[in-house]
Formats: sequence, structure tokens, C-alpha cells
Amino acid sequence: MKKLSVLFFSLLAIFFAVCLRAEKKAPISSEAVNVIIDGEAFLGASVYKISQQTNYFSVREVAEMYNAVLEWKPVSYQVTMHLNNSKIDIKANSVRVVFGKKTKRMSIPSRFINNDIYIPPEILTSKEFREISEAETVWNATSSVLKITHKLNISAVRYFTKPENTQVVIQLETPLSYDISKSSNSAVIKIARGRLQHDIIHVDNGVVRDIVCSSQGRLALVKINFQQPPKFIKTSMLSKPDRISVDIVHSKNIDISNMGPKEIVIVKPEKEHSAHEGETAKADLTRPEKYGQAQISEITSLSEYENEEDKDLKRVPVARFESETIIDDSFKIIDDTLSAPGIIPERKSERKSNNKFKRIIVLDAGHGGQDPGAIGPGGTKEKDINLDIVYELKALFDNNEDYKIILTRRDDTFIPLVERANIANDSKADLFISVHCNANLDRNINVFEIYALSESGKASDSEAAATAVLENSVLKFEEESGEDHSSAKSMLVSLGMTEIINDSLEVCGFITREASNRLKIPSGTAKQANFYVLRGTHMPAVLVESAFISNYAQEARFGSKKFIVAVADSIYEGVVKYYAKKDKKQNGK
Repeated sequence: MKKLSVLFFSLLAIFFAVCLRAEKKAPISSEAVNVIIDGEAFLGASVYKISQQTNYFSVREVAEMYNAVLEWKPVSYQVTMHLNNSKIDIKANSVRVVFGKKTKRMSIPSRFINNDIYIPPEILTSKEFREISEAETVWNATSSVLKITHKLNISAVRYFTKPENTQVVIQLETPLSYDISKSSNSAVIKIARGRLQHDIIHVDNGVVRDIVCSSQGRLALVKINFQQPPKFIKTSMLSKPDRISVDIVHSKNIDISNMGPKEIVIVKPEKEHSAHEGETAKADLTRPEKYGQAQISEITSLSEYENEEDKDLKRVPVARFESETIIDDSFKIIDDTLSAPGIIPERKSERKSNNKFKRIIVLDAGHGGQDPGAIGPGGTKEKDINLDIVYELKALFDNNEDYKIILTRRDDTFIPLVERANIANDSKADLFISVHCNANLDRNINVFEIYALSESGKASDSEAAATAVLENSVLKFEEESGEDHSSAKSMLVSLGMTEIINDSLEVCGFITREASNRLKIPSGTAKQANFYVLRGTHMPAVLVESAFISNYAQEARFGSKKFIVAVADSIYEGVVKYYAKKDKKQNGK
């Protein structure tokens, strides 16, 4: 009997060995997959089909996507994935996967081929994997898109430049404890239990070189690198919304009017080209919250911290610098508990009494109502993104008393093009900004573009002509609704038009420079085309194409507030610096 048992298990071992050898030679094909991690494209990944059947992912590539460490066990054809202090055991030719201490059965087995283990998408999309990876994973087999979204509690790191100070704002999803220290030519904010997207934000405003966002264990780190030592720093923990404000006061005022392009490069108009058919290439984004009166968060009891390293971090609005290499001996730290700015960016208190606005800006969220605009591959509608950007932009301008903001639409309403121009003209606006997203049949294209009106009616190039055709297609909805859009086609003010277009192009240049630093996508030169929504305006007017919603990765970025605020910040800072230059010229300085 014993001999029979030995023989049985020997035959069983031989059977599995033969199966595994067969696996090594199993036919396998691959194709590129669009992997989007927190809105950014991850290159080099593939989806694999074994015997032209089920989709699989390479466990090696998966480990790269999630920053996991693999422990191989070749004798047992098993791999252990170490991720976020947990482990996941995966065995070839088995439907069972062990997540920590919990075993779960998959519908199909993992496979061992060519010295790699291939796993079904089901593992990545499971509840158990989501809990360990701290990320939501969605696999769309039809479009071959794998979308990974980490659970971040730091949604954005923003900056605003004024002559006297640079304000860095760390936007939180929930109140978090922090501490600040300084090292050589930098200040480091350490945020307990913070989770943020790793990033380098290039500022280059003469005081701040860049802002580096990273992680260290259970800490999120925001490192501000200086080009020159500041006079002092004020830090505050603010709420509604929750954020850490780092106010870097300059040693001497800087000239923000010189932060535009040295010269504005314009693509010369050519003959009109026939445009590609604009791809009316679903976003249910919540309306951006408006900044309200700040409230200083209460100091948190240290007893809530889970480990010793957290106990060094207190939720207090006082900057406590450690004795490291300092930037300047005269460097001062100020507890800004009582005088902390209530909103972003800071109001100028001396203007509160007269309540007079220097300039009126009309913000136009493109499309709306029955006109969805471009539609992304995942169903995101351009009209929704445009409105979200405009509301975020309005919040910024509303908190700067130099400006009064008027919106052409506040909700999902269809507004004819001529009516949008009339709103700007009737309000005697100083500037008109129309916000859009672009689209292209090539889903790999993604760039920030900005346009001014073409006085001749000719576009800068074929792509500009195509964009104008796409945006002007809204006229068909006006025809269907019986609206008279003839004035939108014919209205073009000749008197002073050249000067207005030149001013528009200068605004384009300032906004493009900001977008280049903030959006992490290419920024083109200022272009011109025959946009009907701009033709009817009597003031400088620009049309912003924030990015290509038809791009898989970009559509995912539109779903995050980080990108929405980055677009708004780019437009806001560009406009503020444009008017700083204009005021300097008018004052003869």
C-alpha cells in the first residue's frame, strides 16, 4: 500500500511537471495597454493572451505599476508580492490567491510561462487587492485601459506669486498634522499619514525654484527649494477647505510683470484647411467648493497617533525649524495663527473699504445643455469639465478684489455664441476668457493650446482651423433652436481690432508660460483662428483648450481635482501677471 502511495504521488508530480513545461511553451501574444496611474500614463505595459483566450498581466509589470517588491519561489512556482506592509501570495496554475491571511478563489488560474507568472485582471480589481494596494483599479477590456487611482488625502499642491510673497498651498482632503523644518536652501513640510502624488512643480519665479512632492514611510514630504533666501515664512493650518498655507515672504519685491514670455511666438496664418471631423471626442464632477472664511484648526491630542514618529508632528500653525543647515541667519519664523490669510490667494485688506474693482472679466464655460462638446473615450463630457474649471477660476478671482467676475453660464444651460459675446459687451468687460477641451481622432495627442481671434479670418495652421470648426459646430444647435446666429458670423469690430488682438495674444503668452510649468503636458505657441465666440467681443478675448479630452490618460486627469485647479491656477496667474505688466507700462515704470 505504501509503495502504491509513493507511486501515485510520483506520477502526480510528473503530471504537474509536464503541465508546467507545457505552460512554458504555451502560445502567448501581447498588445500594448493604456495604463493610467493617478491620471498619468504608465508606459511599457502590455496585456497578454494565452492561447488567444483570456487577458493576463505580467506580475513583473504589475509590481512596477504598484511599486511592489516580488519574492520568487521557483521550486513551488509561486511569487509573493510585498505591498504596503502586506503580502499577496500567487501560485501558478492555481485559482487561489492569499491576500495577507485571507484566501480568495479566482474564476481562472494564474499561469507560469517563460519564467514569469501571469495573473488575471480579476486579482487587481478585487476588493482584497484594493485594500492592500490602497488604490482603486478598473480594467476596461474593450478599450484596453487599466486605470489605477490611489487613495490620496493630499489632492493638490498649488502656488501663487505676488511681488512681495509666494504662497504655497497644500490642499488636504482631511485635516492632517504637519511640521516644517529647513535644510540648505529649502524648507520641508512633513505631513503625518499624508498620501500624495509624487511630483516636481517648477516655479522659477526668482525666489522659489521648484516644489518636490514625495513620500517617506508614513510621511508625505513637500520640499520647497529656493533660488534666493526668503525674508521669513509664515505657516498656517486652515479649514473650509482644509489646507496648509505656507507664505514665503520675499527678501525684496520681485517684478512679476517680467514673468511672461520674452517674446510672443505666433504661428502665421495660412490658407484655410479642411478640418478633421471634430470628435465629439461622462464626468459627474462635483462643483468645486468655494473658499470660505478660514478657521484655525484645533491642536490635536498626541494620543491619537499610532507610532512614535507621528508624535513629533502637531497640527499647529507655528513653523518649528530644526537645527539643520540654515539658509540665512536672519531668517524669521512667524506664528500666523491670528493673521493667517482666510482665502486663497490673500485679499488685499486695504481695498476692502472702497469695494471698487479695477477690472471686469467674463468667464465662459464652453458648450452646455444640448451641446455636450467633445466626449472622451470613457464618456466624459467637455461641457462638465469646462464648468468645473470656470468655477475653480472664479473662486480665485473672487478672492482678489482687483477683479469682478461674470459668468456666461452657471449650470448645464445652452447659451448661443452671440449671447456669450453680448454678455461681455454689455458688462463692459476688460477681458473675455472662453474655456474648452480639445479632441482629436488620434487619441495619443495631448497639448495645452490657447487661441486669439484671427483678424483675417484665416487660421494659423490646419490644426487651428480644425479646432475652430469643432468649436463653431455649436451653431447647429442655435439653428435647431431658432436662434439668429448671423450676427455671430458677421460681427467683427474693425476699429482698434488690431490692438485688441495684440493684447489678446499677449494674454495668451502669459497663460501659456504658466501652463507649461503647472500642467505637465506640452504647451504650444499662441494660435489664431476664426472662433465665432470671440468675433463678437469688443475687448481682448482668448479661447483656452486646456487639454485633449480624447486622450485616454488626459480624460482620467480631468477626473481629478488636481488637474482642474492646475488649469485654473495657470489662467489666473497668467492674467494677473499680464495686468501687472500692463499697469507697469501705463504708470511709465
